[in-house]
Amino acid sequence: MKIMHLGKFFHPSHGGIETFLLDLARASQAKGVEQGLVVHAQNDRQRTGYTDLSEFPFLRYFERVPSLGSLGYAPISPGFAPALNRALQSFKPDLLYLHLPNPSAFWVLTSARARRIPWMVHWHADAADLEFARIVRALYPAYFPFEQALLKRAAAVVVSSPPYLGHSRALHRWQEKCRVVPLGLDPARLAPGLSDPAEACWGSDGRLRVLGLGRLAAYKGFGGMVQSVAQTKARLVIAGDGEERARLVESVAKLGASDQISLVGAVSDAKRNALLATCDLVCLPSLNRAEAFGISVLEAMAMGKPALVSNLPGSGLPWLVRDGQTGWHVSPGDVAGLTAAIQRLDQQRGAITRAGARARARFKKRFHIATVADQIIALQREVLDATQRQ
Repeated sequence: MKIMHLGKFFHPSHGGIETFLLDLARASQAKGVEQGLVVHAQNDRQRTGYTDLSEFPFLRYFERVPSLGSLGYAPISPGFAPALNRALQSFKPDLLYLHLPNPSAFWVLTSARARRIPWMVHWHADAADLEFARIVRALYPAYFPFEQALLKRAAAVVVSSPPYLGHSRALHRWQEKCRVVPLGLDPARLAPGLSDPAEACWGSDGRLRVLGLGRLAAYKGFGGMVQSVAQTKARLVIAGDGEERARLVESVAKLGASDQISLVGAVSDAKRNALLATCDLVCLPSLNRAEAFGISVLEAMAMGKPALVSNLPGSGLPWLVRDGQTGWHVSPGDVAGLTAAIQRLDQQRGAITRAGARARARFKKRFHIATVADQIIALQREVLDATQRQ
């Protein structure tokens, strides 16, 4: 079986979809399913074309396509259509696997070669919702008809959690095509480097160590987390970069919390792993369904760390974290509630340890990439078998 993935970006780009796609492709290839990828180059440092295929020996086909820029977080890439046709002609996949949201995936609708083979959609998140960024909401009416045309033609749609499927208006017409398969990851990637000085970020005074991971976007809720931690005795490290960085730095300074809260920017995988290994818990106080799942929380679970997350209706986040068992829930945007939760947990270190152990057990049972890849491969084979019977 030969599977061609169409994605937005790929490793070393940081992000939940990018991380998952890396692990899924590697795990699927190890199970005998040939993997090909066509994605965008996120910046000028990423080589375009086929020149870095040697860096990913588990791929049988790989091309990064240059972009002219982006609009509403979507790459503008007129070269994606010819890249798709090159991939179809050269790799000859049995099935296309489209990771959405990604407007460049719509080129399959115009390709005669693409329409001759089945395709599946992996629905990582809705492209727009009432609480999403204004520019995304403004662009969605133009995106919507192509999205629906792609879903209509898809043989199956993979969604990462039951709550997200239940609340997605875009998927409402296509429920019978949808299958819930959670995201997963390879815990082998999370081994901390012995030389990474994560302890220097925390200090050695025994304070509760709270870690925030992810792109510094408004919907992540890091602004409220900074306000909350500043009212406690805990230490906070936020690893990531993005458009909210300057505002967060200013907030930390105004709160007089520079000795308590550190924004360390984008970090290497090894440094991220070291921070995960040395924190007490991960906090992801996201504000809306733009947070569809929470890969950083999955990474914490794999490392035996509990998570403090927002109880977002329709997001997979509170489904991923079981309140009072593998972590704890707070209301979205509730700074006082988040403050109280951190203060309470600071006095309950044993509860943190026990929740971390349960989180690791839940990860091993449900979210290891080998288990997830088996489910996706089985569905891919089911689609191909059904196509051959027609």
